[in-house]
Amino acid sequence: MVIVIQLQYFSISGSRRVKHWEHFLWKADNINNEGHVKEKRHIAFLKVHKAASSTAQNIFLRFARHRDLLVVMPHVPKFFYPNIISTGTSVTSTNILPPPSNRSYEILCCHVLYDRVAFEKVMPKDTVYIGIIREPFEHFISVLNYFRPGEVLKINDTLPVSKYLQKPTRYTKLTSKSYVNSRMAREFGFPSDLFETRNETGIQGYLEKLESEFELVIIVELFDESLLLMRRLLNWRMSDILYVKKNVKSKLYEKIKFTVGDVDLYKKWSVLDYALYDHFYRRLQNQIRMQGTDFFEELLYFKRLRRDMELYCNPMPGVKMSAEYHFVASRWNSAFTITEEDCHYMHIGETAFITEIRLQQYGFFNDRPEKVTQKQTEKTK
Repeated sequence: MVIVIQLQYFSISGSRRVKHWEHFLWKADNINNEGHVKEKRHIAFLKVHKAASSTAQNIFLRFARHRDLLVVMPHVPKFFYPNIISTGTSVTSTNILPPPSNRSYEILCCHVLYDRVAFEKVMPKDTVYIGIIREPFEHFISVLNYFRPGEVLKINDTLPVSKYLQKPTRYTKLTSKSYVNSRMAREFGFPSDLFETRNETGIQGYLEKLESEFELVIIVELFDESLLLMRRLLNWRMSDILYVKKNVKSKLYEKIKFTVGDVDLYKKWSVLDYALYDHFYRRLQNQIRMQGTDFFEELLYFKRLRRDMELYCNPMPGVKMSAEYHFVASRWNSAFTITEEDCHYMHIGETAFITEIRLQQYGFFNDRPEKVTQKQTEKTK
């Protein structure tokens, strides 16, 4: 069975609602740019831990898979994570796999620290750089829930987080490498001395450097707005940026207790993350203001579009999923179809997706450490 849809609110509402949404539909004198402007395919996405980055990464991996683009893959010795290039350094010749013969890297979206010089050694000159950040205290909570850092949660106190934030340097020694002190800034490559000195001139100088190097920094609290800006920046199709949320409360833990004053204490501790967030939040707001009034119409349309996609990809219990789901053209997109396979790749886990693409690109999963390979080679001689 095939379903043809003009967005569900057209069919489930009264005639007044239908008339209200008529301007969303495609008209001959208002053609969208899909297929008329060359899409950008060389992307470096800075995947920041615990900042909705798995949700965003899935968009880039699907885009790469649909177009057979080469994704930068980490060197993965046995027992290493296939989605992490490095949590302590940037891209090097030893922590990623070389591209297959007659191929060049096109998409970078696995965990690694940002360094422009290092990135430029592996990515094309016309690469578009995109990052992602979230509100720092929300990021802090997510880090505590996911990583369960002992430096905070093993403190012998009824309120260990508050105790930690009252004097964090007592518990965290290497502040530039901590996951609870401006980790987002660390992954954006802030100089390590700034974590200690917090020099305002140095911080502002590095923020200006990042602004000149990143065309877009996604703000998690404005995720859909960020994706629409990205779509316009990259000349992508509306269907390319559809998504389902990943890793949302995927782990259940005991509730971590906070006090009212913890937010203020964390602002004093995580200075670089707040500077990073405030800077790029303001920048995103300015970028949105420059888009014109139709941006907000497109935003509303995208939210409805994504809602209908989720209804198809997550059918009610006992309801059989149809083979295809058709969306008509609008002012912003050509008509397109999503299938069960599309839903599968929106839902697929991060490591499973990386593994699949890795096998397609290289034909193997685990890299053998060099010493092991040499010993096995000697035995076969």
